[in-house]
Amino acid sequence: MSDREAINDLLSRTKAILDTIVDGVITINDQGLIETVNPAAENIFGYNKSELIGNNVSMLMPLPYHKEHDIYLSNYLDTGDKKIIGIGREVTGLRSNGTTFPLELAISEMEVNGQRMFTGVVRDISQRKNTEETLRGLLARTKAILDTIVDGVITISDKGLIETVNPAAENIFGYTVDELAGKNVSLLMPNPYRAEHDQYLINYLNTGEKKIIGIGREVTGLRKNGESFPLELAISEMEVNGQRMFTGIVRDISERKETEEKLRTAMRRVHEQQIKDEFIATVSHELRTPLTSIKASLELMIGGAIDNSSKQADMLINIAHKNSDRLLLLINDILDISKIESEKIPFNRQIISVKPFLETAIFDNQAYAEKHHVKFTLTHCPELVFINADPDRLMQVMSNLMSNAAKFSHHNSVVEINARIIENKIRIAVCDTGIGISPDFQGRVFEKFTQADTSDKREMSGTGLGLHISKAIVEQHQGTLAFESSIDKGSEFYIELELIQPDIPQGFQHE
Repeated sequence: MSDREAINDLLSRTKAILDTIVDGVITINDQGLIETVNPAAENIFGYNKSELIGNNVSMLMPLPYHKEHDIYLSNYLDTGDKKIIGIGREVTGLRSNGTTFPLELAISEMEVNGQRMFTGVVRDISQRKNTEETLRGLLARTKAILDTIVDGVITISDKGLIETVNPAAENIFGYTVDELAGKNVSLLMPNPYRAEHDQYLINYLNTGEKKIIGIGREVTGLRKNGESFPLELAISEMEVNGQRMFTGIVRDISERKETEEKLRTAMRRVHEQQIKDEFIATVSHELRTPLTSIKASLELMIGGAIDNSSKQADMLINIAHKNSDRLLLLINDILDISKIESEKIPFNRQIISVKPFLETAIFDNQAYAEKHHVKFTLTHCPELVFINADPDRLMQVMSNLMSNAAKFSHHNSVVEINARIIENKIRIAVCDTGIGISPDFQGRVFEKFTQADTSDKREMSGTGLGLHISKAIVEQHQGTLAFESSIDKGSEFYIELELIQPDIPQGFQHE
C-alpha cells in the first residue's frame, strides 16, 4: 500500500469513526469559528453542517453563555487562563428550533499545520437529566413519606448493623440517627431478646429458617432511657446492589395496650356487676324459699290449725328443721365466699396423714351416700404420706366433692376415693360412674352459682358455690383442684397438694 493509499485509508477510518459515534464532535479555530461537525453534532443541535461551518460556535449556546464565549476564548489565548479548556462539564446547548437542553462538554486544544484549534465533544444528556430528575423526585417523595409516617423504619445489614432510621424510629426509641448508625440493632431490645437476636440472624442466613423474617408480631423494645415498651414489628428482606439487607417496620403500641387493658378492666367490672346481680337474685331466692317454708310451718302451729302433738306437727317440725339446715348451709357458703374473696378466711394448718384423713372423710359422709343409694370406698392410698393443711377446710372440700359425686351417680353404684403420689405431690381423687358433665358446661364448673342441667328427676339442691369455694380453699393451700369427665361415663375430681416429710414422734397415731 502506497503512502497516499495509507493516508486515504486512515482518513476513511477516521471519517467513519466520526460519522458513527453517538457524541457530537465540533472543531473550531482560534477565532471561535466552526470548521467541522460530525453527523451526531448535526442531530444534536438540529442544524446541517452547511449551516454551521464558518459561523461562531456561540450560536449553539443560549444567553448569557452566547456573549461570554468569545471573552473566555480571548482571555485564554491572551493569558492561558483555562476556564473551559481541558475541563469536562455540564453546560446548556441551544438547538436550531430555539429550545435549550443540557449537554456534557469536553474541550481539548490541538495544533494542525501550525494553527491552534479546539475540539469540542458534546453529548446530549437530556434523557439522563430527566431520569435523574425523576429519581430525585422519587427520592424526595420517598424521603417525605419516610420522614412523616408514624411507623419507625429501620434498615440493617446482614450483620445486624443499623444503616438508616427515619425520624419516627428516632422518636420511638429516643436516639438520634447518629447514635444508631453502625450500631447493632439489638441495642433496641432488652434481654433476653438482645442476646438472642444475633443468633436468630445467623441461623436464618445459614439455614433459611424464618423465625422473625416476614412475620408480623408483638415484641418488647428498649428506649434510650432504659424503659421497655410493647411494639409491633414486621421484618422484610431485600437486596440492594447485590447486598442482602433487612427492613424493620416498628410501631409503638403502648397506648393501644393501655386502651386494651382499660377495656379488659371495664369488661371485668361489667362481668363482676353481672355476677353481683346474679348473686343478689340467687341469694334472694335461696333465702326466701326456706324462710317461707319455716314461716308457714310456724304459722300453722302457732295459729292452732295443727295439733302440736299430732303427726302433722312432727312433719311440719321436720320440714322447718330441714329448711333451717338448708338456710344455715347457704349462709355459711355466703360467708365463706366473702372471706375468701377478701382473703380473710382463717386457716389452721396442721400435719395431716392422708390415709386416716380420707377414711374419716368417708365415715363422716357415708350417711349422705346412703341417702342417694351409693357407697363410698377407699380403693388405694399409700401409707404414711403427709401434707400440711387445714383439716377442717380440706374436709369441707372433700365433703363437697363426695356429695356431688353421690348426687350425680346412678343408684347402687360405687364412688371411689383414691390417693396416688405423682412426683412430690399427692393426688386425691373422687371418682364416680354417673351422668358426667357436658362439654358445654365444663368451662363453667368452678364459677359462682353454677349448677349443671340434668335430664333426670333427682333433687339438685345447693347454691352453686360449693366448687368455687373448694377451688379457692385448695389454691390457698398452693394446690390444684381439677377434673376430667365424660358424658354417661362419670367424673373424676382431684386435688393435688405438696407432700411433706415431717419429724414424726414415736407412737404417733392419727385419731
